[in-house]
Amino acid sequence: MNSSSTLRISLKFIIIWILQIIVLKQVQFLPLGPYYYEAFVYPLFILLLPFGMHVNRLMLIAFFSGLLIDASYNTLGVHTASAVVLAFARPYILALVLPRGIDEAFTPSLGRLKFLPFLRYVIYAFLVYLPFYYTMVFFSHVFIVEIIVKSLLSFIVSVFFTLILAGILNGLD
Repeated sequence: MNSSSTLRISLKFIIIWILQIIVLKQVQFLPLGPYYYEAFVYPLFILLLPFGMHVNRLMLIAFFSGLLIDASYNTLGVHTASAVVLAFARPYILALVLPRGIDEAFTPSLGRLKFLPFLRYVIYAFLVYLPFYYTMVFFSHVFIVEIIVKSLLSFIVSVFFTLILAGILNGLD
């Protein structure tokens, strides 16, 4: 990675972090029955990292980005653990979405993947991220209904906001 790509990655993280903490953390979505749900866009940062990045480096970046989100949300490692799990699963998700023989410097984005492959990429990522996140939040099999319902509700709004933000960040590629 050269300095210009590092600068672009840092700028994307700052924009995503500000949107997550300043805007989405403050938004109260209408509850569906007794279930409140949240929108998460910061996993997009992990999804937008270059394709050829080694998984250990990817997990380290996910660890520190999740740690910053945890510090902002005042949670104890829930976002960190979920981000690391997503970073670990990312190469497998990319293998489902990308064709074989992609350049190592390829950065998956909405503009480069086109809409439907990028949508599948985001959907698979949030299907990994959100159930793990809510399992860590509740940390008991007794709350399996809450885990499933909150994961599904958060999935819908998270994918929606992530696609909008990915379109906005397309200019930084």
